Amino acid sequence: MGTRCAISWTRACVEGLKGIVEGDRVYEEHVMLESPLGPRVKIKGREYDYFCGTSYYCLHGHPRLIEAACRATKRYGLGPATGWDMPPLQEVERLAASFFNTPFARYIVSGYLGNFFLLQALKDDYHVIFVDEVSHYSVFDAIGSAGKPAVPFAHLEPGDLERKLKKNLHPGQVPLLITDAVFPVTGAMAPLADYAELISRYGGILVVDDSHGVGVLGENGRGSLEHWGVEGGRCYLAGTLSKAFGGFGGIIPGDEGLMERIARNVRIPVGGSPPPIPAAAASAEGIRILSEHPELRERLRRNVAHLRARLRDLGFALDDSPVPIVSLRPWGDLDFKRTQENLKEKGIMVKYVPPRGYSDAPPVGTLRIAVFSEHTLEQLDRLVEAIEGEMKARR
Repeated sequence: MGTRCAISWTRACVEGLKGIVEGDRVYEEHVMLESPLGPRVKIKGREYDYFCGTSYYCLHGHPRLIEAACRATKRYGLGPATGWDMPPLQEVERLAASFFNTPFARYIVSGYLGNFFLLQALKDDYHVIFVDEVSHYSVFDAIGSAGKPAVPFAHLEPGDLERKLKKNLHPGQVPLLITDAVFPVTGAMAPLADYAELISRYGGILVVDDSHGVGVLGENGRGSLEHWGVEGGRCYLAGTLSKAFGGFGGIIPGDEGLMERIARNVRIPVGGSPPPIPAAAASAEGIRILSEHPELRERLRRNVAHLRARLRDLGFALDDSPVPIVSLRPWGDLDFKRTQENLKEKGIMVKYVPPRGYSDAPPVGTLRIAVFSEHTLEQLDRLVEAIEGEMKARR
């Protein structure tokens, strides 16, 4: 496949996404939060147990992050208004490099752009892109910018990837595999150990969007590459500080060679502004907190295991994944949209995702439950009991 085929395939992917939009917008229920994000939030004057979003440690509302943002704003203002540097921006990169155990880290204005940075930075090192067919929008937008042939493979299927590698690579060509490491609606984990082994046979590169894994997975919280034991070498991650870390912006850990490639091949830092200084200071503080308090990860894992076990007892098919995204598929004639509305009336907020309502959403409506380290066991049990009540009412 040439560049023209790559562009045509990307356009076909965009056409395929039409099934998940309403009008010109991807489905997203509008909710106005009237309090800092936490295990309980205020919406339209009422407090709710909150099981939505991605703030897995509730750091977005943490006093230390808020104070850090305020101090930095008073000292430095909102930003340099140029590509020049400021101490809070350097501090994020220093702390992130230490957290991810890499020589360097690059702090960028948005996690969404992380895949773009990596595909552009590495563009001289690969020839053909292989991608999980339901990867995040940011993955496909990055592919569209790469100008390289791209081949989709079946979701979470190493066997199909192996077939596609054999079929689509010419002698001497180097593949790059890109995928979500943790999928945002289902919480499914890509089998990265299998992918890394397959791609290594061709001297290939593995790139993962680990927005939902960094800070959460792995013994030290370094994310999905650490969890699967495939850190280093030709395995790269694009992460975000906007979820588990409670801050804002993207982060790309790596060695000197990767940083040189970013500087040489990626034009966004030259033509765009860096992240705002208050966001940088808050992000740095979030990294400090997760570095200083590993018990937060342990509490999150306890809560995830507790909720999954209790929901399995109700009959839902759930594995023992450590991912703090619990996705419920339909049970009997239980209407999940109505279930969400009934739970809301009881003071519990969960997210209903309609069929194909997001990048990896299945063809059936689901309930997406986000688990936080700061949820109490009583909150988790209250959620389970409310779902059980809905199930009994439908029997």
